Amino acid sequence: MSFPLFIHTQCCSTMELKATSVLLLVCITFIILTSTEVDAIPSCCLRVSKGMHPRQIRLVSEYMIQHRSGVCDIDAVILYVGKKRFCADLGVLKRLKKLKKNHKPKRI
Repeated sequence: MSFPLFIHTQCCSTMELKATSVLLLVCITFIILTSTEVDAIPSCCLRVSKGMHPRQIRLVSEYMIQHRSGVCDIDAVILYVGKKRFCADLGVLKRLKKLKKNHKPKRI
């Protein structure tokens, strides 16, 4: 009579193992998706705009350079205007530096 009990115990431990495995997989997936590591999933520019109006360039608060040699496929300048992000050709970088250098803040 102990034989059916052994099968029942083995069946439950297998189910517990499956449930534990699924729970572990869900936890690992959650950790990966909510990772706070910078550059965990790169956000690359896929295309760039060739020209930008000087007024738009003056509003740029910061910029980053994206290199083709890294994870991304194209060279670009990522411009941040407020909370918006724009991708521009590297030629815009020279104009950006020139405008920012010559731009003087208005006195109030």
